[in-house]
Amino acid sequence: LTYPRASALELLFQSHEHAPLTVFPLSLHRMLLAAVNPYFRAMFVSSFKESQDGEVLLQDMAPSTVQTILQYLYTEKISVTSETAQAVFVAASRLQILPLLEICSSYLQNTPNCLVLYELGYAHGEQALLRVAMRQISLNFRHLSLEDKSFLHLKPSTLISIISSDSLVVSSEIVVYRAVRRWMKFQTSNRRPFLSKIMRHVRFPLLTQEELREVQLESACCGDMRLRWKRLNRQERLRECGGLRQGMYHKCILKTKDFQVGCFDPETEKWEKMTPLKCLYCARCLAVADKLYVTGGVHTDDSYSDTLHEYSSFRGRWTQLPSMSMPRASHGFLNCSQKLYAVGGWCRYEDYLDSAECFDLMAKTWTPISRLPYSLSHFAATVLKNKLYLIGGVTDKLGSWYVSRKVLIYKVSSNVWTQVLLEAECYWSGAVSMNNGIYVIGGWPDSGNLHCSRKCFFLDEDGRVDKDVVIPKLPVQIAGAGVVRWKKRIYVLGGENTYLYNNHDGENEEEYYNTIYYWEPGDDRWTQCLERLPFSNWGISGFGCATLKLPKKTILSLFRKTAVALTAVELAES
Repeated sequence: LTYPRASALELLFQSHEHAPLTVFPLSLHRMLLAAVNPYFRAMFVSSFKESQDGEVLLQDMAPSTVQTILQYLYTEKISVTSETAQAVFVAASRLQILPLLEICSSYLQNTPNCLVLYELGYAHGEQALLRVAMRQISLNFRHLSLEDKSFLHLKPSTLISIISSDSLVVSSEIVVYRAVRRWMKFQTSNRRPFLSKIMRHVRFPLLTQEELREVQLESACCGDMRLRWKRLNRQERLRECGGLRQGMYHKCILKTKDFQVGCFDPETEKWEKMTPLKCLYCARCLAVADKLYVTGGVHTDDSYSDTLHEYSSFRGRWTQLPSMSMPRASHGFLNCSQKLYAVGGWCRYEDYLDSAECFDLMAKTWTPISRLPYSLSHFAATVLKNKLYLIGGVTDKLGSWYVSRKVLIYKVSSNVWTQVLLEAECYWSGAVSMNNGIYVIGGWPDSGNLHCSRKCFFLDEDGRVDKDVVIPKLPVQIAGAGVVRWKKRIYVLGGENTYLYNNHDGENEEEYYNTIYYWEPGDDRWTQCLERLPFSNWGISGFGCATLKLPKKTILSLFRKTAVALTAVELAES
């Protein structure tokens, strides 16, 4: 049943200003409180003491906080300030007032002290607060652990939660070790029982020999830890530490074309050659953490490939994995929830595919998924919120090839494809998921146009164009480019355009680019990088492009050979 809220607040309070509890009568208001709040409903319809004597004792809750809570329950109105938000948040969590909890959570996300915010979110299981706070903690961990007094007052469980995260932007694990040591020294006697448990979350196998000597000397000086050493090879070291921190990688843009694999670092705008792969054209690639995957494509003898290759940035070499059920080129290749999806494409000249399959990275096996509503290739593809999006493309649904005016959306959880109509045709565009939507970049506008498009547009989660999001036009007309996201930027690498070659034959010829452009939402134009695509003076298009996390050189040096490493610490005997 739903009951109308009272138009005015008429509760009478009985409380002592300095008392640790507040007492208020509820004999006239049980029905309303039970109707709007599960905490009071459980209390008043059960055999609890409060259902009999008509009083609820709210311990350790200030009268002003109770007043605010009751005002909200009766009027659905609230006025939160920086002084009251935290107390009201704690009370709303305890009393299970979810709408009020969301209001306070949104307000608290602007709290400048991210450590206090994290501890509050951690104590009450509020994921929105945890995400916002952890983002700031991850980016500023070194500074916070050295300068912020709030760090010294963290509870042991909260500290463990923070240092267990892969997202910490630290270039060396010694930063985490020193942070724990500083926290310990603040209250040594009280915190010594927690030392061994907390130190288990410090990734000692990632320390260099010089850093290990620092740990050894400090342990001998303090006499509070017993170190355990073990010889570890590359795989054992990675398994023992549980993975790298975010700051131990640098994220690069990888280009795979023909025999060459190039790595572009947007920070320095420099290219670096990597271990080459067999010659493939129109292959597709994607990255999952520190692994690069390349599938399908066309060989130099015009045969089509069904292979799947994995590149390990730690080992610096390629491994061939089980092949797809059929050869594909110009297909969609996407990653979602530890599965790789190969969809559509073509397998020989004008033979378009409507089949799709997924590769389980754990089981190392391919399985088919629902077929596309129609055969399709040369489309833009991306993933957003556990759904695959195929935008535009070329199809032969009506017996001859034509450009699609649809967005195909595949919901992973239900294995079902749906279709959304686009305002215009497009194919060989690029797509990037960001800001709860999809940026679609360039491409061919239709089958009869001799020039590519400079146009870019934004799709919402439903696959519809959102004209409120303004994206500047590309500096030149581009299709078949490598379009990727790096941090908050969208990069466009290479690509092609067609123009009318003015000779006696009047032939159409392609113009290929070796340029690199980037754009960040909010900018009014695209910026061209000084560096150009390597390995080609004329430019390229139709190549694989992805962003890959590469371990920094200081970290890679730890994985080159078997060496003695610190694997664990134990509490020394008193």
